[in-house]
Amino acid sequence: MCDAAIPMYLATLGALVLLVLITFSEPFISAFYFLATDAAGGVRFGLLGYCLEAAGTCTPKKLGYSFDPQLIGSLTTPLILFPISAVFTLISLFLLFFIVCCHTWRRFPHPLFCFVSLLAFLTSLAGLAIALFLFITALVRFHRDGSSANLGPSIWMAIGATVLLFCVTLNAGCATCLGGRFGRQSRRHAYNY
Repeated sequence: MCDAAIPMYLATLGALVLLVLITFSEPFISAFYFLATDAAGGVRFGLLGYCLEAAGTCTPKKLGYSFDPQLIGSLTTPLILFPISAVFTLISLFLLFFIVCCHTWRRFPHPLFCFVSLLAFLTSLAGLAIALFLFITALVRFHRDGSSANLGPSIWMAIGATVLLFCVTLNAGCATCLGGRFGRQSRRHAYNY
């Protein structure tokens, strides 16, 4: 029989994979970037820096890079929320592993899992909001300056991870705070009316 926590485990694992790929975007993995433009011979912006396509060089890997005047440099530092969300997601995945595998742990990690998954969702949501504001503002500025620019796959992966974490958090919160009808009764008597 399939355990009810397995879909939550798979959704949490999917969100973790997406958040790790976002963390290791453009300076590390060139296929994942937040924004690409043809300005300055082509530039791709990632989490920890950007790469110039024409020169084949990248900025040093660090938080808080800027690309004046289009990219607001002070808003690239809060993108650290994506790796923080990945850490919270990893912790919630670890707790969920015990919920799925160890029947003696069925009750204990639920409140802790609910809290950690809520933290993972909130940090992912905050990171997504900052990334959307930062890179859509840069997109508009690049278009205004006559350059073409488009959003990259990291934005869409961040949306996907945030939606997955929202579903997991909602499911964990409803199961932990409200309980289930069948969770309060003996399984033998669940269908006795």
